[in-house]
Amino acid sequence: MKVQNKHLVILFSVLLFGGLWGLVEASLGTLLHMIPHGARLIFWSSTTVLLPIAYFLMGACYKKTGAARSIIYMGLLASGIKLISALIFRSKLEPALYMLVEAACMSLSLLAIRPKKVISFTGLGAFILASTSYLLFTTFYRLSGTTEITSQVVVDNITKYVFTYNCVAILYAFVVGAAIFGLIKLSEKFSWNMEGVKKIIYSPITAGVVATAMVVVTMVLH
Repeated sequence: MKVQNKHLVILFSVLLFGGLWGLVEASLGTLLHMIPHGARLIFWSSTTVLLPIAYFLMGACYKKTGAARSIIYMGLLASGIKLISALIFRSKLEPALYMLVEAACMSLSLLAIRPKKVISFTGLGAFILASTSYLLFTTFYRLSGTTEITSQVVVDNITKYVFTYNCVAILYAFVVGAAIFGLIKLSEKFSWNMEGVKKIIYSPITAGVVATAMVVVTMVLH
């Protein structure tokens, strides 16, 4: 079933991509956090791995809806389920807050840059602006809970997260974006008919199933 009403397109896109985001955070995020801290190298950090995935899903939602506000709705959905889970199981609330901040940063970045194509250099620019803003916020948020803050501690944290981790996340985003761009060009060259696949992916049934699975997996793996 093809949905043409703009509000319904936004609704089902938010359910689909917000659900996928929640699934990734619950499943892959859990696996990454199970890695012993000493062995959690920068290339396997939840920040460097999950950030590009989250922003690609947000970019896909933006491309489908053409509305930056749909990214905020994604954040409200994914972080809302995360928050409910945290309240039920009495765990930390920060992960839910961080997801909402991620969505806000990406939404504002898209409004500022307005890329015509998500998989483009302007799209990468939006990601860089969003990820840098997000990591600046989370870095200073964590530092606000530190009893002794010195200029060196601030510099060290900014260097670690805003520069080093951010650079790895940007590198991942560039590589994945280049791979997707190559696949798009390949499909155009060989005239692959993707309409059937798109109908399945963007159907209301798929969106409902993904959103339901996200709720279940988030609760089970919390």
